[in-house]
Parts: sequence; C-alpha cells; structure tokens
Amino acid sequence: MEAEGNSSSSSSTAANKKLMNINNEDRISGLYEPLIHHILFFMDKKEVLQTSLLSKRWTNLWRSVRTLKFHEDSWTNRRNFKLKKGKFKFFVDTVLLIRDGSDIDKFDLYFLSAEYDDSRRIDRWVTYAQKRRVQVLRFGGVSILSSNTNCFSGRS
Repeated sequence: MEAEGNSSSSSSTAANKKLMNINNEDRISGLYEPLIHHILFFMDKKEVLQTSLLSKRWTNLWRSVRTLKFHEDSWTNRRNFKLKKGKFKFFVDTVLLIRDGSDIDKFDLYFLSAEYDDSRRIDRWVTYAQKRRVQVLRFGGVSILSSNTNCFSGRS
C-alpha cells in the first residue's frame, strides 16, 4: 500500500511540474491576429484596452480593431454619475485620437442617459467614423438636445 502511495505521489508531482510548464508558456502570443481581432470584436472598448496587459504582442493590437464599442454603462454607477459620464466622454475622445487610423466596420455608442447635451462631441465622433469608412453606425439610449447637430445627416 505504501508503494501505491509513493507511486501516486510521484505521478502527481510529475503532473504538477507539467502543469507549471504549461502555465509559464505564453500561449496568447501564439494566436493568429485575425483570431485575436475576432475575439476583440465582441468586447467593449474598455475591455479591449485591458487585453493589452495580456502579453507584449497584444499591447498595441487594440489600435487596429475595426469594431469600436463604447458603452457608457461600463463607466458609470448610480453614485457620481456626472463624474463618470465625463470620464466616458474623455475615454472615447482619447481612443479615437490614438487609434492607428484604420477603417471602421462597426461604430457602436450606447449611452445610459436619456438625453445627451454634447451634440458637438457626438458630431465629431460620427465625422471621425465617416472618415474611416464606417459600415455600421449605431447609437443607443440617446436623444440629442441640440438642433444644430449634423451627426445623422449622412454627409461625407
């Protein structure tokens, strides 16, 4: 019986060593770029940026993702709504500023607030998307308060 205990103990130690080797291996960096972009397609832009911490190869991949999903609910909670709302606007502006300039397939903006009083900023975001040949432009949860906005005009 003791021999069995030693045998299972040594085999479990070998299995642990094998698992440790697997865990030290960087498998994420080995993924093909189209697969990475497919994975990132389903994520909010805030989550996409967080993936840059996964490996060195992923550090700048977010800049060329062709689907931009910005959802205000990932930035807000019931407390400090105004403060968080400002951070969301700043985040969208910053991401658009430092992207690599590649075309956009889908630009998705979702706001929690029923009314959004910054029509100039929204117009700037839409113009940015149009310049990058956006295929699908989607807004959710927003009513524009200003009649001066051109964001739904479809101008090129």
